[in-house]
Amino acid sequence: MKTNFLRKMFCSLALAATVLTANAADRLLIVGEAVWGGWSIDNSIVMLNSTENPDVFKATVNLNANGTFKFLTTTDWGNLEYRAGDNDVTLTADVASDLVSTEENSNDKQFKVSETANYDIVCDLVAKTIVVKKAKYQTTPLKHTALWLVGPATPGGWSIGDGVMLSPDTDNPTVFKTTVDLVEGELKVAVNKHTGWGQTFYLRDTTDDTKMVFGGDDNKWYITKAGKYDVTVDVVNMTISITETSSNGISSAESASNVTTALYDLGGNSVSSKNLRPGCYIQKYGSKTKKIIVK
Repeated sequence: MKTNFLRKMFCSLALAATVLTANAADRLLIVGEAVWGGWSIDNSIVMLNSTENPDVFKATVNLNANGTFKFLTTTDWGNLEYRAGDNDVTLTADVASDLVSTEENSNDKQFKVSETANYDIVCDLVAKTIVVKKAKYQTTPLKHTALWLVGPATPGGWSIGDGVMLSPDTDNPTVFKTTVDLVEGELKVAVNKHTGWGQTFYLRDTTDDTKMVFGGDDNKWYITKAGKYDVTVDVVNMTISITETSSNGISSAESASNVTTALYDLGGNSVSSKNLRPGCYIQKYGSKTKKIIVK
């Protein structure tokens, strides 16, 4: 009898562990009126997790006291979400509140804060808690936790999920930086590595290649020489610096309008890079051509 009891207990624990593993998410996206992207999944805010503890997600972003927010684990509605439970919850600084999954409670109740500010947000999917506190940086409302370089000049090509991450500066999180190996070709800046071409991109200002615009016509930067580059993006001053690390400040990025570029499907039809579907394409740079694959 004792053996059967222990066997049943072990099976119950194993089942619980399996359920916990199944419920764990590999991403959390913030949506709601409290954040800049509103209910747009394409422009949702990406929470970042560490390799040391992949069940803990963090973000430092602006939360508007006039709206609520919740967390998605996929880029579609109707899948696993994390919300507030039976009632909307106004979060108190440094006080843990329950993070309730849709598998536990179907009520679409959400979180809010009592004061508009930049907040450090920590979600623990094992402890099922959310903790917020005001961030140290309050100079400018923060919209992004990171940015991503995409395009055939980058190692990931047009696969947004393989984009090169630009991380925020510790002292000024409105400035994002990375060092990356680039090749000849185009690039632009994405705000969400998990979503698609419906998101809003940072693009080249046609009046000045060192300036950016947020959304609008699909104007990109063009890298004319392969090499290692320092890339710095400032989302407040709307500037971008793409500088070869060995060139003493001389940039090798040019306006895409200075080079004849075109993109074709395998049938020879001209297509736009703005709404590419997965598949194989031919990119033409002046007299050169290159096959690219979009995953």
